[in-house]
Amino acid sequence: MSSSIVLVGMENPLLDISAELSDHTLLEKYGLELDSAILAEEKHLPLYKELVENYNPKYIAGGATQNSIRVAQWMLKSAGLSNATAFMGCVGKDDFGRQLDECATNDGVKTHYMIDETTPTGTCAVLV
Repeated sequence: MSSSIVLVGMENPLLDISAELSDHTLLEKYGLELDSAILAEEKHLPLYKELVENYNPKYIAGGATQNSIRVAQWMLKSAGLSNATAFMGCVGKDDFGRQLDECATNDGVKTHYMIDETTPTGTCAVLV
């Protein structure tokens, strides 16, 4: 069944980059502690590239509002309403922005991202 958009969200999107760690080496390298959350500092920025290159991460369209839109789409799909949600936000003109768009689209969310050529896409490292 086709449907029209019934729910729209707007916020700063984030690409969650989630990786399972086999030991604490990466945590120690970047001065991170178990069971904690931090705002990344300059010293943490190489972590994202390292996750992508060495840990086979999972990518998840994130940010509080985009997460809510994705869950709403999942619920609406079970009620027969595919592609019934949309999300607007801003991403960088980079690989993470393209990956974020792909993730949200694969979840059935119609995306309308403004592309900023000077600012990178927001990311969140999730180390499990």
